[in-house]
Amino acid sequence: MCRAALAGLLLLAAPPAADVQKWLQGVDTSRHAFDQAAIRARASQIVDGKEESSAEFEIYVKGRDKALIIFRDPKNNGRKVLTVGNRMWLIVPGTTNPVPITPNQRLLGGASFGDVAKLRFADDYTATARDVTGDVGGRECLILDLQAKDPAAPYPRVTLFLDTAEHLARKLVFFLQSGKEAKEALITGYGSAAGHAIITQMDIRERLGRESRAVTRLEYLDYRQAKLDDAIFTPEGAKGL
Repeated sequence: MCRAALAGLLLLAAPPAADVQKWLQGVDTSRHAFDQAAIRARASQIVDGKEESSAEFEIYVKGRDKALIIFRDPKNNGRKVLTVGNRMWLIVPGTTNPVPITPNQRLLGGASFGDVAKLRFADDYTATARDVTGDVGGRECLILDLQAKDPAAPYPRVTLFLDTAEHLARKLVFFLQSGKEAKEALITGYGSAAGHAIITQMDIRERLGRESRAVTRLEYLDYRQAKLDDAIFTPEGAKGL
């Protein structure tokens, strides 16, 4: 009887695959609530509790494979990063040709352009729920192990902590191909848009090298639905925006 009861508890502890997939879709919605959106954001690098540098930018997103980031801070004003499918370019004012870059290219500190514009968990990863829970900031969390569908993904493995009460992402741990922990993202703020919870702030900490002392804070200051022309998601169209 004890063995039967224990087996039943273990079955209850492992959520159905359909629920896990729905939770992943919810995490994606918290980052991309609209199919077409205009977002105003800020990134700041904080070292030993003091802000050392920052960047302000606008993000235009259309579907899952088109995004345009435009820098608006004095240092980088007018620089743009364009993403179309698996391709990404840096567009610098006054230059003729866009420069191909990778999603791992740094936005600021521990935050990459891929973190801001590209990552989709429900499409890009398969997830398995552990039969134990964890704690993030006093919240009980389900722990999901995510495996990238593409073996060449920059982060082939991710651990996602999802609170049991609201099924909102509270922490993400990203791993390199080598198996080493690359960085940790702690989601510290949520708001709402179109009836969905959306992430308004996250702190990203590198786990390797000298950047491990720094926290990169991403703040999503304004998030609104938009109607965007496909033309702006081309190098020529982006230059004219």
